[in-house]
Amino acid sequence: MRLFAGFALFLILFSCSGNFTPEKFEKSVWMSNNSETERHNPRSRMTQDLLENYLKPGINRDSILGLLGPPSREKIEIRIPKGIEFPDSLSLSNPENFKPENREKAQKNYNEWFLRNGQPDTLMFYPVGWSTIDPNSLVIKFSPDSISYEFWIEQH
Repeated sequence: MRLFAGFALFLILFSCSGNFTPEKFEKSVWMSNNSETERHNPRSRMTQDLLENYLKPGINRDSILGLLGPPSREKIEIRIPKGIEFPDSLSLSNPENFKPENREKAQKNYNEWFLRNGQPDTLMFYPVGWSTIDPNSLVIKFSPDSISYEFWIEQH
């Protein structure tokens, strides 16, 4: 019975691992696969090479557009900068914030904290496939003078 359970666990883990094989970045393949709805987008296999060998801080916006084409979205978002920690007192995991008598005050405190600490970020989003249920995007962050300085994969 243990042998069967071990074998079943192996099959489950093996089947969940998928067939992810990183590939070299190919501009023509990247450009022809810009769908946000494509679950198995070939871009996902190219992101590692793209992040390691092509996208480096200091590349200007026009060069990014020349390399990757137009993004699916480009916008300014208010985000919390790296290094600023979210206070436990405002956390959604804090049971005090869910009590009916505290909800309004907790929401007000959260909004005030976010307004104090949030900063505008200029971002480009490129679809790169899906996780189990959510789409993933390559995100590129720019300084006010359109110079890139951060790159990451984000789940939406």
